[in-house]
Amino acid sequence: MEKSKHDDQHRDRFRKDKNLRLLRHYCISVRLNQAELELLNNRRGKHKKGEWLRLTFLNHTPTDIPLVNVEAWKMLSDISQKLNRIAIHIDGKSKDSKLTNTELFAVRRQIVELRQHLLNADIWSKPDEGYAEDQKG
Repeated sequence: MEKSKHDDQHRDRFRKDKNLRLLRHYCISVRLNQAELELLNNRRGKHKKGEWLRLTFLNHTPTDIPLVNVEAWKMLSDISQKLNRIAIHIDGKSKDSKLTNTELFAVRRQIVELRQHLLNADIWSKPDEGYAEDQKG
């Protein structure tokens, strides 16, 4: 089947109509006081003011991803590598041999250390942020 000239014209007109619908023709302006402007600037991050307002209005607010605590990730990576080495050692043993107390202790120590770091370390905060103190008393 050959494409007719009419089909091409219809397709071109559809593309133009679609592009015209996507173009933004209207502009609004907003007056803010100092506090509102500071709030807008704090929330918009790297986005332009108008872009952030439009995204927020359309419920497409961009989420800010917090910085990773690099020190905590290094610690967890180190513990993971140690556990992998222990697992390789245990896997390399014959099926008949039992785990020694030293091997069990090493596994337990690494699991306890991993658990402690997972519970205590906030991997999403910077190490120099500190923690809020209880002001009672």
